[in-house]
Amino acid sequence: MRSPDTTRSPVTRRAVLGSTAAVAAGLAGATGTAAGASPAATVMTQNAYLGFDVAELLRADSLAEVRDVTGGFLADIEPELYAARADSIAAAVETADVDVLALQEAVLLRRQDTGAYGTDSRAAAGEVVVDLLDRIRTALAERGLDYTVAAESVANDFELPAETDDDPVDLRITDRDVLLVRSDLDTADPVTATYDAALELPIPESDRTLPITRGYSAADVTVGGVDVRAVSTHLASASPRYRRRQAQELLDALPATGPVVVCGDLNSAPGEDAYDLLTRSLTDPYPELRPDANGATCCQAKDLRNDESLLSRRIDTVLYRGSVRPTAIDRVGDQPEDRTAVEVDGETVRVWPSDHAGVVGTFELSSESATATPSRAQSSPTGTPPTATTASGSPTTGASGPGFGASSALLGLVLGAGAWLCRRTQ
Repeated sequence: MRSPDTTRSPVTRRAVLGSTAAVAAGLAGATGTAAGASPAATVMTQNAYLGFDVAELLRADSLAEVRDVTGGFLADIEPELYAARADSIAAAVETADVDVLALQEAVLLRRQDTGAYGTDSRAAAGEVVVDLLDRIRTALAERGLDYTVAAESVANDFELPAETDDDPVDLRITDRDVLLVRSDLDTADPVTATYDAALELPIPESDRTLPITRGYSAADVTVGGVDVRAVSTHLASASPRYRRRQAQELLDALPATGPVVVCGDLNSAPGEDAYDLLTRSLTDPYPELRPDANGATCCQAKDLRNDESLLSRRIDTVLYRGSVRPTAIDRVGDQPEDRTAVEVDGETVRVWPSDHAGVVGTFELSSESATATPSRAQSSPTGTPPTATTASGSPTTGASGPGFGASSALLGLVLGAGAWLCRRTQ
């Protein structure tokens, strides 16, 4: 069954510009040059999905249960599924002729076969199990598409102990927000940062904590001589207070002048906390261009094998401000035919590209746009675990799906409350 997007049309930059080009060709005469035509940029945002639901740790009230749950994560990791999903995302990028691809949850999973969790060892897990960013870039390259990493931030980087059929191992989960830009476009002034508003959650029966941080990547991208500040971000799925604080931090970091396009998983839908704060100064093109479409982007089943789409909330968005004009906006990866078939353990299964749909927008750029000058946020070096701060949140709202979803935020609130009670009784 189709989603309510009854006016759906293919979102390709070529298609959007087709009618404009035809008119311009008539004006340009025999030279075929579109005199005075404005450049356009197509951007896509996609939560790529880390592949399992961290919220399952919610049921763990001991370190042994944490090991069992993490061991289940590790056992269920199928590299073939990640490769198939990466190819589906690359196919959407190719069809839409994307200039800038903003990724969230571009996860890097690593393991250490001699589990060192809880010991004095400082050795970090280094054996790569899956690098989703690398797989997406490989899938793009196999389609003849060349994209470079313009900015890459590490939102989360932590290890958990995992129980396996053999010896205990450690699973390292590195969550990244990334901007991929067509290699023929110039980029400048990359900035990566994590938000100050963050959680640090205690692990049961351990002196370790589980940091749940969020951040963004940003860079100037030059399209047709016009500089646009492009941003990829992933806001917290915890309480409205956390999301709003992070949204305000993001607004404070955006340039005061020049065109800006913010792409991301806001974990906040229209009419809710962070979305409403951001759209006081940024514009959402969806209600303008698709007023009769709900555009839901979240969320499919955690194993991605559901036949009918379960998307129900529009929390992934492309927002803008400055001298840009949206000409098209739509979802990708939201229809049953977008699923891909892959063989796992002798069984053929069909999976969605991600638990989130992607969003693609095309923007006409004014040649009079001034070059954006970004505010300087503190960079977070790639591969370096971010430092989180301890805080307490209000009850969880705006639930999202698997991955680093709202249920994992609920985990934080429960664990945090448990730790507080323990301190109170000591």
